[in-house]
Amino acid sequence: MYGKITAVAAVVAVAAGALFAGSAIKRDLEIKKFVGAMPLERKIGQMMMVGVPGTKMSPRAQALIERIAPGGIILFGYNLSDRARTAAFIAGLQGAALDARVIPLFVSIDQEGGRVRRIVDGVTQFPGNMPMGVVNDAGLVLRAARILGTELRLMGVNMNLAPALDVNNNPENPVINTRSFGSDPAVVAAMGRAYIQGLQGARCMAVGKHFPGHGDTGSDSHHVLPVIHYGMEHLRKVELPPFATAIEEDVSGIMSVHISYPSILEEGVPATLSPKILTDLLRKEMGHRGLVLTDDMEMNAVSRLMDIGEAAVRSIEAGTDIVLISTSGESIERIQKAVLEAVAGGRLGESRIDESVRRIVEAKLRYSIMELASGNARTAAPAYSVHDLEVLEEGPALNSELSRRALYYHGSGLFAPEEGSFEAAYIVTASPVLRRELVERPVPGLVVLGDTAELASALRNKAAHSRLVYLHVDRPEPEILSKISLLRDMRNTRLFIISTGNPFPVAAISPLPPTLFSFSNTDESLKAVAACLRGEFAPRTDVNVYLGIR
Repeated sequence: MYGKITAVAAVVAVAAGALFAGSAIKRDLEIKKFVGAMPLERKIGQMMMVGVPGTKMSPRAQALIERIAPGGIILFGYNLSDRARTAAFIAGLQGAALDARVIPLFVSIDQEGGRVRRIVDGVTQFPGNMPMGVVNDAGLVLRAARILGTELRLMGVNMNLAPALDVNNNPENPVINTRSFGSDPAVVAAMGRAYIQGLQGARCMAVGKHFPGHGDTGSDSHHVLPVIHYGMEHLRKVELPPFATAIEEDVSGIMSVHISYPSILEEGVPATLSPKILTDLLRKEMGHRGLVLTDDMEMNAVSRLMDIGEAAVRSIEAGTDIVLISTSGESIERIQKAVLEAVAGGRLGESRIDESVRRIVEAKLRYSIMELASGNARTAAPAYSVHDLEVLEEGPALNSELSRRALYYHGSGLFAPEEGSFEAAYIVTASPVLRRELVERPVPGLVVLGDTAELASALRNKAAHSRLVYLHVDRPEPEILSKISLLRDMRNTRLFIISTGNPFPVAAISPLPPTLFSFSNTDESLKAVAACLRGEFAPRTDVNVYLGIR
């Protein structure tokens, strides 16, 4: 009997597999036919993701969509207002695309969490990658990303340009730092996997960045072309494992980086323009089947190197599917013209364009951004269950748990000494959130001050043999770092630092005073700092991120 059941099950499985394969073949043929019927100009438009002007539909935005027929748009803070207006703007952009017979748009955004967050109203403000890496709980990260992905889709955003999969192994990195899950490739890979599972489980596309890694740089590709001198052996050991894990997880897109690798590539050529990186390594060796996007082509690392149109053509030759342009100005026309001329002149075959556009259409179908009906495209949206929407209610509590569990205290003794153990205690903070938290629910005996000038006045006016000073450092600029040395060496004073921004300049102070690191300056992280000062919970005293503390 068992054998008969097994045989029947095997027949059913084979039949189901054949049905699925047949459906996939049918879908592939449908996509191929749909793309084949598109004019070349529209195909090239699909390979562009562009910025848009304003916070609402306008003649300029309408004209941009009609003229370029872009495959996607990217939203920045200047495009956003409250949740309702942002949703209406996105709906207007999608409506304009359909009116212009442009297929539905990718709507992308950099909503990494922590210090990189564009939407401030309508989605949960989770603390960001490094706090998540410090907590190192894949289940919590998956839940947070799923909530965020659902919130984004409900607003109309269907692609999050996250997570950053860079391994931040350079404490002097000016651009990644807290945007990374940390300095351990295994932690970055595990948290990246969970984040991708959460986002894509909510039907929001995830884009891992910045391939093949921006973590070990001491300069910012927005301003200059960074150079990394090590070779492929180091890259495979440290930088690539998180991307390999993301590819295993079928991440929908990977964004390339504008960094030069002279030991691997010809001198001065960034990875974004390299077939060796995007085709040989990413596609062939690592097996990435999803989209390849460039970082913003207007960044100085590329735009100062060559004409932006030439750079776009070279990136497509290298293996790019989507060229990202953050503005809505003349760069778009220059790129469109350059790609058209490259096809007309035989430098780019139209089959190469078709290859990328088929991937783009397939992704839009897979993530319920569009659907095909009788060969025509129309907008689509994911269907969420009651349970999917009920999960959103967990956002605030989950945010609080992540933010609290990320607090790390480096130092001897307690971060919040008992009341009465000092004659005078002060906290210096310019943060309205932290000030409000400590005024509405005060720490007994702790005086809240706005800046170091107020502190100097308070210290002059109240002599004490034992004083406690908490100095909040959000932007670790040289001026504030120099004041730390003065306060640290002051007689009768014990200094504590509260670091909520880039932790590495603070960690480089030697000797380092007792310091509480939150790795995030979101409202919830600042509330966690206040709760910690009130003694509601003890911060962690271990950390898996290399901070370079001496």
